[in-house]
Amino acid sequence: MGRNCISKTGTDDMYMLVSAIHSLNDTAAKDMYVSECQDASKFNHTLVQGNLLICSYSIRFVLGLSTIKQASETAMNLSAAGVVFAMDPFVISYQLNPVPMRLPGIIIPSPDDSKILLQYYNSSLEKDETTRKIVKFGAVACILGGVTPNFSLSAPKVMYYSARGPDPEDNSVDNADILKPNLVAPGNSIWAAWSSRGAESIEFQGENFAMMSGTSMAAPHIAGLAALIKQKFPTFSPAAIGSALSTTASQHNKYGGPILAQRAYANPDLNQSPATSFDMGSGFVNATAALDPGLILDTNDMKSTSGYCFSLGSGMFLWCSKKQDIVAQSTAVAEFVAATTTVNQHRGYNDYMAFLCGINGSAPVLLNYTGESCGVSTMNGADLNMPSITISKLNQSRKVQRMLTNIAGNETYIVGWSAPNGVSVKVNPKRFFVASAQQQILNVFLNATMNSTTPSFGRIGLVGNKGHVVNIPLSVVVKISYHSTNS
Repeated sequence: MGRNCISKTGTDDMYMLVSAIHSLNDTAAKDMYVSECQDASKFNHTLVQGNLLICSYSIRFVLGLSTIKQASETAMNLSAAGVVFAMDPFVISYQLNPVPMRLPGIIIPSPDDSKILLQYYNSSLEKDETTRKIVKFGAVACILGGVTPNFSLSAPKVMYYSARGPDPEDNSVDNADILKPNLVAPGNSIWAAWSSRGAESIEFQGENFAMMSGTSMAAPHIAGLAALIKQKFPTFSPAAIGSALSTTASQHNKYGGPILAQRAYANPDLNQSPATSFDMGSGFVNATAALDPGLILDTNDMKSTSGYCFSLGSGMFLWCSKKQDIVAQSTAVAEFVAATTTVNQHRGYNDYMAFLCGINGSAPVLLNYTGESCGVSTMNGADLNMPSITISKLNQSRKVQRMLTNIAGNETYIVGWSAPNGVSVKVNPKRFFVASAQQQILNVFLNATMNSTTPSFGRIGLVGNKGHVVNIPLSVVVKISYHSTNS
């Protein structure tokens, strides 16, 4: 029912409840915010001492104009047994982070539950029939600890405040051909070290630990995993690291069911449904699997037809862009990845530049940041060698290619897929053998079977005979099918 990060009132003994607005001293000036308990000088110490002080949690707490820390200090200065925060009805479904308190305290996060508490409190007051002044506070309560962990919930879950895709350059989805989000990671109620001198949050000033939620909590998890991958594969490019994280992510919760996504700000647990790629990207990050992805999708110039070749020293291998093949003279995976990384750092940059230059109005921005002018570009986001395929507008049919690099041992893969609604999909090859340090092109053919502007989702799965599983999510937003008519 409530949240706190401190101990209970010590015993199961009941304590008298006293509302802040009923415990003012005779000299206190009228203040519409006095119920927020921000100034101890306005209260009658004798009335509050040894009792539970009820304070109002209003929108001013959300805005940072009032703080739980200050209200707790007020309660301590008044020798209260504890403090209870009742949620103002104008604060609807606000996401509360657990906050440390120096005395027993609880926040009732629901306005409806807070209303029940206040009804009980007001109905228990005894007033003088003539003066209507309070002569006795009859309501009692005790604080029995904080939130008890519930390990039966279907974690992981995409929280309602988590950003969703697609990721258009403007109100049009024409340029939303790169899947966002990439993947999801732990980011809700994360308990971690905190600088006692940090000034970002008044509530946690002076604390050595804090519990917070948001992208800022998920990002360090991914950064740490990326560091582990980089440690195991020192030559991996950022794209290769991202691929290892994405293709091995899980689409299921701990019970084997689909990951759920909350859909509403109000009562989020009552408004949820299975997550799509625009909710969770490739899925929930899997640290163990990411360190052994089997296949990776690195930056790759899939569109190049110029026929130029790179010869990397010591006769290691020759790469020719026109044929999209590798003539390997070394079977060492480490040497192969090191060499391809050298090439791909250049090729990947050109790929991204070609894509960015293709976005209307981007040329002056790119010139400012890179010093390079944009030429004529035909690179589409879907043509980047990403560990996902997103088509913002499928006009009848489209062919997409992905280059897979084997960083494990020799392995045979079987390819399967589920098609997005309104789209037929064909993938070639359906089965292939790829040797260690070699590459394989995957051809994906998509055909719109209906006219629709509703996003739909599918997935390509590659299962290897050595245990590797690679997942590539498919997302199609606008579908335009071809219909012939007889005249």
